[in-house]
Amino acid sequence: MPEVGILFLVVGPSGAGKDTLLAAAKARLREDPRYIFARRAITRPSDPDDEDHSSVTGEEFDRLAREGAFCLSWQAHGLKYGIPAAYERERQQGRHIIANVSRQIVTQACTSFSPVEIILVTAPKEILAERLAARRRESTSDIQTRLDRAALGIEEIAGASVIDNSGSIEESVTAFLQILEERSLVAAG
Repeated sequence: MPEVGILFLVVGPSGAGKDTLLAAAKARLREDPRYIFARRAITRPSDPDDEDHSSVTGEEFDRLAREGAFCLSWQAHGLKYGIPAAYERERQQGRHIIANVSRQIVTQACTSFSPVEIILVTAPKEILAERLAARRRESTSDIQTRLDRAALGIEEIAGASVIDNSGSIEESVTAFLQILEERSLVAAG
């Protein structure tokens, strides 16, 4: 195992299928100790149909942030998100951390951590719209806002590996695992 693991930042527009892709990849890698999938703290109630996360109140989140409980944190869509600092300790011991983050935190993460690899998960706008509507979490205007935000050049994240998640989940998981393995081998030198 390398001395310091890679922080894999998974980004992409809402509806791209990041949570589905990450859940499938996590299941495939459950026996591989090199990889840890970060469980985020979010100021959103738990929902069995939603991603597995630690649900915290806004006040709890703020307290945890003040206490240094997060190595990364950000706000998006009226919610607060945090990646627990324990994952950075695991990364320092050579484990690779895979975290679903907002693209707004990428620059800070790349400045604060090394090595960092960015994986952009995307899909055509029509598919994003269908998936967002199927989630039934947002109003039509909220969905349009998310789609408009997705169109603001997300494909231009320098150095990102891109996965088009509009095909089968198996194709996307295979591409995702290939990126992890290739980048891990390069880091191991």
